[in-house]
This record gives sequence, structure tokens and C-alpha cells, in this order.
Amino acid sequence: MTNLCEIYKSVLEADRAAVVICNLEHIIIYMNPAAVARYAKWGGKALLGKSLLDCHNEKSREMIKKILDWF
Repeated sequence: MTNLCEIYKSVLEADRAAVVICNLEHIIIYMNPAAVARYAKWGGKALLGKSLLDCHNEKSREMIKKILDWF
């Protein structure tokens, strides 16, 4: 039987929508290929391990913090 995480990852990898996942410390831990391509001019795959907050303006950072605080 295929691992459930592998199934989810295969779905995300095939999705045409940009998907970026960060941990609760705001660090980007996953980008699907669509996200890597979409954010290429800002570093693409090099954004992995960077703070999600560094990629946004102040208003967006506040919204991100509120969402993460909810978790």
C-alpha cells in the first residue's frame, strides 16, 4: 500500500496551482513545481528554508501571522 503522505505529495506535485507550505516558525518547507516556477524571479526553489514573512509586505505579514496564530 502506498504511503498516504506520498499520495498527498503526488497530488501537490501535479497541481498547476502554486502551493507553498511553511512551518509554525514561518519557514518555507515545501514548494510544489508550480510554486517554484511562479516565484522564480524571487528565487524559486532557493526560497526553501527562508522565512515566508520576508516575501511579503507588512499588511500581508500581519495576515499570515494571524492565520498561523490560529493554529
